[in-house]
Amino acid sequence: MVSRLQALGLSLLVLYFAFHAFAGEKGLGRWTDAQIALEEKQRELAAIQAENERLRVDIRRLTPGSVDKDYVEAIARDKLAFVYPGEVVLLTPERSSAK
Repeated sequence: MVSRLQALGLSLLVLYFAFHAFAGEKGLGRWTDAQIALEEKQRELAAIQAENERLRVDIRRLTPGSVDKDYVEAIARDKLAFVYPGEVVLLTPERSSAK
């Protein structure tokens, strides 16, 4: 009878560890969720790094001593709506993305 009891105990122990390997707090299910979250964060990091590099380029173009006059003009026209005297400005309605 001892061997059956030992087999039952061993089987329960294996089932316990198998359950926790798959469904436990640090099991396979949580690991795949963590991998998905990691990939999402890596994509977010790549987007932030690309934006950061774009801003660094803009800063270099606006640094005193090496100012890109064409870039400054483009910003003034786009953000501040500056125009030269005698230019004709055509206003068009902006399209909304929400319909």
